[in-house]
Amino acid sequence: MNDYREVLLKEMVPALGCTEPIAIALCAAKARELLGREPGHIHIYCSGNVIKNTQSVVVPNTGGMAGIAAAGAAGCFGGNPALGLEVLTPLTPQAIARAAESIRAGQVQVSHAKGVDNLYVRVVVTAGEDQAEATIAGSHNRFTALRKNGHDILLPADEQAADHADPAVGFSLGGILAYARALDFDADPELAARIDKQADDNYAIAREGMDNDWGASVGRTLVETYPDDSRARIRAYAAAGSDARMAGCSRPVVINSGSGNQGMTVSLPLIIYAQDTGLEGDRLRRALVISNLLAIYIKRLIGKLSAFCGVVSAAAAAGAGLAWLQGMEEEQIGSVISNTLLTSGGILCDGAKASCATKISVSLDNALLALEMTRRGRLLPEGQGLCGRTADETIRNVARIAREGMKETDDQILQTMLYGCEPAAEA
Repeated sequence: MNDYREVLLKEMVPALGCTEPIAIALCAAKARELLGREPGHIHIYCSGNVIKNTQSVVVPNTGGMAGIAAAGAAGCFGGNPALGLEVLTPLTPQAIARAAESIRAGQVQVSHAKGVDNLYVRVVVTAGEDQAEATIAGSHNRFTALRKNGHDILLPADEQAADHADPAVGFSLGGILAYARALDFDADPELAARIDKQADDNYAIAREGMDNDWGASVGRTLVETYPDDSRARIRAYAAAGSDARMAGCSRPVVINSGSGNQGMTVSLPLIIYAQDTGLEGDRLRRALVISNLLAIYIKRLIGKLSAFCGVVSAAAAAGAGLAWLQGMEEEQIGSVISNTLLTSGGILCDGAKASCATKISVSLDNALLALEMTRRGRLLPEGQGLCGRTADETIRNVARIAREGMKETDDQILQTMLYGCEPAAEA
């Protein structure tokens, strides 16, 4: 039970902006802090997956700057590393101007780091004869190395211990449901506050996406097309949050599995359903615990960054949370998870960008379909394709394909994004 709580508090943290560029900004801000003065040169090394998820995203609080160099320069000249994934909150117009100037002057260099963790950022800053560097790997806010002028700097004790075995590998659908049922929120105000913050922050950015033109306005398109459809509202608010976030909205999001889009996908469908049906209090909190933990469970088996679109696992978890709110039992909840994963599991991740909102909408539509099929006792037959005997078995089957089978796909997506398609061979 403590493992479930530990993982929730570790994973459900606020982040300002898409988490890959924010990880770059955080790493750069820490390197600048170690250097102790303004650098004349910034060199940013990123894994392919970080490049994929950064190059098309607007960096929040920068006035529309986008990409890797923008994230690193903004963090270096105006970020506060003590704020973690909200590192860019204190950006000033002067800092933004200095960041833009450094990019124009060619002071920011970006390199593709190969043979490293899928989630990897290293920033080296130089001023005269002084040099400092910081490395983040494995998690968006986890520093694995700090150096100044060739000397290692001792990491905090919690960072040194970060390599312990992941407790999420022992999770199960039944265990998560039992944990949520047994929770006493009065006895755990810290967890209750974290759940409530996710509900408040994620709804606020969704409202921003619904009220204003952000990105491709996927959320607004849904409600304009289906104005009286509660299913459309569930999809629309989650998509609208992504519309705003991918376009650089400065509102924070409480994330899930290192992703704001996943954090919004696991939470907003439940929040909108609760509003539409008059649910409130601890019942919604328990459903959000179920949704968040299931998304973490699935994503930990898949891996942090891959070619498998993370909102698919988040949508399956949201469907499970909705099923629980509607009184379904464990076997039925498992069916919703399996049906969603088996239907939406082929959606590719080709980087963070405006189309993430459309993928959220499609994945949630399939989750809602899975919910209605389950209500009618219409289940996908076990043993066909990747469908296991239980939801846990299906989760592991799908995760294996996403983690191992899609490695080459991930590489081809990155190569195509960076270098384009090869010209067709002549006949």
